[in-house]
Amino acid sequence: MSEMNAAQQTQAEEYAGHLMAYDKKEKRAKGVTGIDADGNLTLEEAAEENRHRFMKVDKHGNILSNFGKNFMYQFNNPSGFLFYNMPKDTKPEVAAQQIEDCLHSDDEPARRNLSTHRIYNDHLFNEREIDWRQAERYGITPDQLRYGNNLERMLQGRQSTSLVPVRFESELGRQKGDAKLSLYRSEDGSVKFDVHFVRRALREGEEFRGYKLTADDIKNLNTTGNLGHTPELIVDYTTKETQPCFVSKDPLTNEMFGLRRDRANLVRRVKDYTLSEQEFNDYAAGKEVKVTFTSANGKKVTTGVQMSAAERGMEFLFERSTTLSQQDKEAMQQSHASRHAVRENHTAKRNNSLKPH
Repeated sequence: MSEMNAAQQTQAEEYAGHLMAYDKKEKRAKGVTGIDADGNLTLEEAAEENRHRFMKVDKHGNILSNFGKNFMYQFNNPSGFLFYNMPKDTKPEVAAQQIEDCLHSDDEPARRNLSTHRIYNDHLFNEREIDWRQAERYGITPDQLRYGNNLERMLQGRQSTSLVPVRFESELGRQKGDAKLSLYRSEDGSVKFDVHFVRRALREGEEFRGYKLTADDIKNLNTTGNLGHTPELIVDYTTKETQPCFVSKDPLTNEMFGLRRDRANLVRRVKDYTLSEQEFNDYAAGKEVKVTFTSANGKKVTTGVQMSAAERGMEFLFERSTTLSQQDKEAMQQSHASRHAVRENHTAKRNNSLKPH
C-alpha cells in the first residue's frame, strides 16, 4: 500500500465528524471547507449535499486538514467564529440548527452540552492580518516579534513578553523608547499595533481607579505582580460605580490592570490538582495559593498561583512566588537555566546550518 493510500485510510479510520463554524456577525452556523487565497475562512451552507466538502475532525477534536496541524491559526479574524465538531451521524442541517438554537437561548444545560463539541482557538488575530507597513514605520521587524514567544502572545490578544525598541511620529511629536506591544482590531476591521511604553515606578499614595495604593500594595505588586486582595475600583467614571477588582502590574512597563471580580474566570482545577474550598476562597480573594501538580513530562511541580488582571486568568508565579522556600526557588531556577541552554544550543545549530558553506 502506498504512503498516500495508507494516510487516507488512517484518516478515514480517525474521521469522527465535520468542522462547523458559527459566524458571530451573521449569527448562523455553516460547514467549514477551507481558507481562500486572501486568508478568509471558506464556508458552505449546512446541507447534506455539501457534507463531502466539509473539513473532517477526528475523535479527539483534531482537524484532519491539508493545511496542516495549525489550520486554526491560519485564517483572518479568528475571533469572529465559534467552532464545533459535528458528529458524522448527525445531518448538517440538524447540527447547524442545534448550534444556533443553543447559542440564541438561555438554556444553560443545552449550552453546556453544546460546549462539549466546541473546538477552541486561542488566537484572536492571524499573523497575515498584521499591518507590517505600520510595524516598519515603528522600527519593528517580524523577527523581533517572533523572538521569545512575543508574536504568539500578541496573536492571543496579550502583550509581548519582552520590551521592543519603538520609534514613530505622532501628533505629540516623535515618540521613542522601549515598549511592550499588543494588537487590536480597529473599527474598519484592520489589525493595528498598540504601544505600551515603560512608565515611572509606582509611588505610595498614588491612586488607581479611585483606590489609593499603600506601601504594602506596592511591595506586593513589585514582588508577584499582583495586589493580593480585591479593592473597590471605579468601573464607570460617569456613574462612579465601583466593583471589587483584581489588580496587577506589568513588571517591565509598570502598566496597571484591573479586572472585575464578577467577570473573572475562577477555576478550581490546576492541571491534576483541585483547590480545596479554603484555597479556592483565598484564590477568589486575590491571594496567592500554593499548589502541586503533575507537569506534561510527568514531574511534580510546586508553585504559587494567583489571579492576574494583566493575564485575565490564573498565573503561575514560579520564582516570584512568596509561598516557596529558597531551596525550591533555586531548584526551579536551575531547571529553567538548563532548558534555556538547550534552546540556545538548538538555535545555534539551526543558525549554523543555514549559513552558506
